Amino acid sequence: MTEGRQDTDGPDERGRDDAAPGHHVPLAARAVHQASLWTRGGRTGPVARSGRLEYDRILFFSDAVFAIAITLLIVDLPGRLGQLDSAGFNSARALRQALPAIGGFWLGFAVIGLFWMGHHSLFRHVTGFDRRLMLMNLLFVGLIAFLPYPTALLSASASQFAGVVFYAVCTGAAGVVETVMWAYACTARAGLVTGLSRPAQRLILLRTARAPAVFAVSIPIALVSPSGAAYFWIAIPVVGAVIERLYGQHDPASHPDPASHPDPPGLPESDPVA
Repeated sequence: MTEGRQDTDGPDERGRDDAAPGHHVPLAARAVHQASLWTRGGRTGPVARSGRLEYDRILFFSDAVFAIAITLLIVDLPGRLGQLDSAGFNSARALRQALPAIGGFWLGFAVIGLFWMGHHSLFRHVTGFDRRLMLMNLLFVGLIAFLPYPTALLSASASQFAGVVFYAVCTGAAGVVETVMWAYACTARAGLVTGLSRPAQRLILLRTARAPAVFAVSIPIALVSPSGAAYFWIAIPVVGAVIERLYGQHDPASHPDPASHPDPPGLPESDPVA
């Protein structure tokens, strides 16, 4: 009976184990403490690991934003035909008027598509999310979702300084966030990137950083020639070819995943499940 009474009179381990004797931890203080840990991702470690539903939900959400952004590039283009006078409709004239918008669509499609390919490449090697990386990824997809607007502005004013610079700033910002995401994932204490050598990590960093670097250089060029700045964006694949030429031997894709290899000869096959 005495031992049972001592157990019931002991300290409450659920709320008072880390407080002074005789003092309860207020619920509000706990909430503030948990919120501070939530914002400091490194303290709490990964909140989603590869192969888990939480990890897949983040990537599925990101892919959905990419798909919606690409769809928004084309939404307004067919509607412009309805604004033309049907009585005096001329398909050749309508096509000429739509050429800037059509060019803007394909430019936006290429840029967003390249960002999607880069995002896919990064998360082949990022094996987890912590809170900070989740917030950075949310900011990145937010910038991607915004890109249809500067793309439409650029197609309507390709020779004007404001349209070219605004597009370069918005697209370059998305590239900067993507680059910072990779740099953070490689250096995070939580071990979000595993199984990659330092040269391979630097190669992926260079690939990711080339687009924002080219867009940044194009901004002062736009002061002299807005159309010249737009043509300068062709340097993105050129810089990519140079990077592959110099550092392509560190490409992790050139080293096949051992898990994808068939079993070596001589090993007994497993019995089929009855």
